[in-house]
Amino acid sequence: MVLSLLSARLTAGELDTLISLALKNSKEIQKAKIEYRISDLEYREALSSYFPQVNLYYRRTNLSDVPTYSFNIPGLPPSRFSLFSESYYQFGVNVSQPLFTGGRITFSSRLKEKQKEASYYLFKETVNRVIYTVKEDYYNLLKARAGVEAAEAYLKAVRSHYRTVKAFFKEGIVPRRDLLEAEVKLRDAEEKLTSAKAVYSVAFEKLKTDLGMPELPFTPEENLSFKPFNRSMEDLLKEAYTSRPILNYGRKMKEVSEEGVKLSASAFSPEVLLNLNYQKTDQYPGETYSSTAVAFTVNFPLFEGGRKFFRLERAREERRRAAVSLKDLRDKVRLQVISAYTALQSAASRVETAKAQLKEAEELLRDSKERYREHVGTSTEVVDAIAYLYSARSSLNRALADYNRALARLEFAVGKPVTGSLR
Repeated sequence: MVLSLLSARLTAGELDTLISLALKNSKEIQKAKIEYRISDLEYREALSSYFPQVNLYYRRTNLSDVPTYSFNIPGLPPSRFSLFSESYYQFGVNVSQPLFTGGRITFSSRLKEKQKEASYYLFKETVNRVIYTVKEDYYNLLKARAGVEAAEAYLKAVRSHYRTVKAFFKEGIVPRRDLLEAEVKLRDAEEKLTSAKAVYSVAFEKLKTDLGMPELPFTPEENLSFKPFNRSMEDLLKEAYTSRPILNYGRKMKEVSEEGVKLSASAFSPEVLLNLNYQKTDQYPGETYSSTAVAFTVNFPLFEGGRKFFRLERAREERRRAAVSLKDLRDKVRLQVISAYTALQSAASRVETAKAQLKEAEELLRDSKERYREHVGTSTEVVDAIAYLYSARSSLNRALADYNRALARLEFAVGKPVTGSLR
């Protein structure tokens, strides 16, 4: 089951390839798999209580002294004898089979089975969290790379304008103020490019760290995309309440607590065991002695200082705690879905606005350059238009990154992929 869950994630594409690497290398997933395996073994151990216990034993005993008895027969010398041997062995087989335990074995095995199922859902939640982390790192990296490209385009535009201003200044067409202004913008553009590259470097290292790899097999080169979405929040909440692994984990832990109450209550019932015993020994003089015994044992403790009552009350409190925890998890999942959905809608709106601003900024820059070449515009208009274009590109980049991150966060909150187009 665990392996099939992991293999289902191995698909093509940059992001899917990175997710596959994370699923293979993640220490969190490895620990979650071990926890699931432990819970499975505990369940198997609980089931084994249905089977009889067989004990085989052999003992060798050497006594320093044994009781002896003497008797006198008239006309004969005194005689001495012992009822035990000074050195003897005991060999035996004991079989114990529980016949009735008040449901203790049944409730214990059910409890372990529920814990195993809860562990599986916790494993699925871990897988989804790792996938979400990789997606967030990936979109942050694409955002940082787009930031570098925007800074490079900004620097290229500023350099082009600087060359134009410098040529005009040499010909005495524009004042020195225009040249100084262009130089300041050039230094600003170089600084922005340096900062953008630093952000990209940090984002790249973050991705490698979360993947658990010193180096990536490739450098992500895809662009941030915009996939419209039209699912309603009500539908997403209903789906999250049934699909989110952490909620299913909470439900299973509530079932575990219910089985725990039954298990604690079963301690008040008597226990009936069937015991079969075979023993062989040469402890007694004469031939080897062997015996077979069959016994029914009934254990019914009458007083244990109140331990059973306290254990039962503790189990009931744990059941109450599990119910409260499940409600708390449900509220948190609801908040996560609403938060991610709201952020997704906001980012989608910002994407459309940023696209329109980008077109306006490109047109404004073309017009400003043309006016400056014809000496009817100012250098300030050009550098402002260049800065506005850079700002528009950055705004679109941020909106696209926020949209994709919000979509990834929404999928994590729901517990499965979501599709559609935004109304």
